[in-house]
Amino acid sequence: MGVKRKALTAMAAAALMAGIAASAAPGAHRADPGITATSIKIGGTFPLTGVASLYKTIPFAEKAYFDYTNEQGGVNGRKITFEILDDSYDPSKTVPLTQQLVEQDQVFADFGSLGTAPNLSVWGYLNQHKVPHLGLATGDSYWGFSAKRYPWTVGWQPDYPGEGKVYGQYIVKNMPSAKVGVLFQNDAFGKNYYAGLRVGMGAKKSQIVSAQSYDPSQTTLTQQILALKSAGADTLVIFALPTQTIVSLVTAGKVGWSPQVFLGNVSANRVFMLAAGASGASLDGVISTSYLDSSSYAAQANTTGVKLGTDILTKYAPSLLPSWKNGDANVMYGLAQGWTFVNALARAGKNPTRASIVKAYKTLNTSKNPFVYPGIKLQTSATDNFPIEQETLIKWQGGATGEWAPFGKLYDHVR
Repeated sequence: MGVKRKALTAMAAAALMAGIAASAAPGAHRADPGITATSIKIGGTFPLTGVASLYKTIPFAEKAYFDYTNEQGGVNGRKITFEILDDSYDPSKTVPLTQQLVEQDQVFADFGSLGTAPNLSVWGYLNQHKVPHLGLATGDSYWGFSAKRYPWTVGWQPDYPGEGKVYGQYIVKNMPSAKVGVLFQNDAFGKNYYAGLRVGMGAKKSQIVSAQSYDPSQTTLTQQILALKSAGADTLVIFALPTQTIVSLVTAGKVGWSPQVFLGNVSANRVFMLAAGASGASLDGVISTSYLDSSSYAAQANTTGVKLGTDILTKYAPSLLPSWKNGDANVMYGLAQGWTFVNALARAGKNPTRASIVKAYKTLNTSKNPFVYPGIKLQTSATDNFPIEQETLIKWQGGATGEWAPFGKLYDHVR
């Protein structure tokens, strides 16, 4: 071996040993993907287009909160970058886009991704790769009850079956002779809501005289509404996406049917109700639930959340201000989700890991989120993977240009 070659070999060996020593040294740390000393990259999939695109304000409200946080110095010196991808509420698009986030874009966590079917299509993949799957924008009970099998997944909002139970119990107590008709989406989202309603009605579930389903791609529901009316239902429970909810409310009016309506929270957005009212729907007396503060409730117009939200949107997302002022609950939702992630990241340690951010989500214990309904607490533990388990009933009043009004008690342990 020549002198030059011996020198190169010695240098290579020295470099190798130095690398091993560095990795073995106390305090040595190899950062997880998506995080540096000054930044943290997260991303999610959302229906910016397609059948569920009325939810598209959510991720941009989340981004506005992150931009607000970044201007204040970020979290432990790290600025948050949030990648928003459009899956059109189509699981066949969610899968490759999520793989892109993980394998190409190297995100630290999948955050806020929307929809039951889209999230079901990727939670196995994300858990297999030990990628945090956090703040899912869907209330299905899977995310809470499957924590042992899918430990990297944590939802956020109240449970759909639990909400369905609340409606069922209310009907039994306050409308004991009701003849109930149900319109639900023909997938896990709608079926789980419907299952909760049946549990809540208990022995009275036989008073459900008809249940009609629809495919998520359907936007004409005249057949279903006529079937429910013909069955003699005087009470209509709707577990549907926003577009189908608006259509069903308008169609009921057009066919001369005026049932008492219960509406799943995911579509009980004042903006959606105003759209239905503008198209002739009869809205007074519609009942739903809420767990968020409101930017249009007169009684809550000066809350900390509304004031802070207005300031944030004015500076970082002015295009959302018109819908915010009309009471767009999706914007409030996005701000509340953003606050939760920042809170968890701050508790995940000075040098957070994927494991520590999940742990932070699994140890939530705060009533300080300014964007949730007053009195609601975010709380999780080793045995409770449901962050929000409280909500209040709300009732619409004031006709086509009206407003939701909270009533009754604050329900606890909703699941």
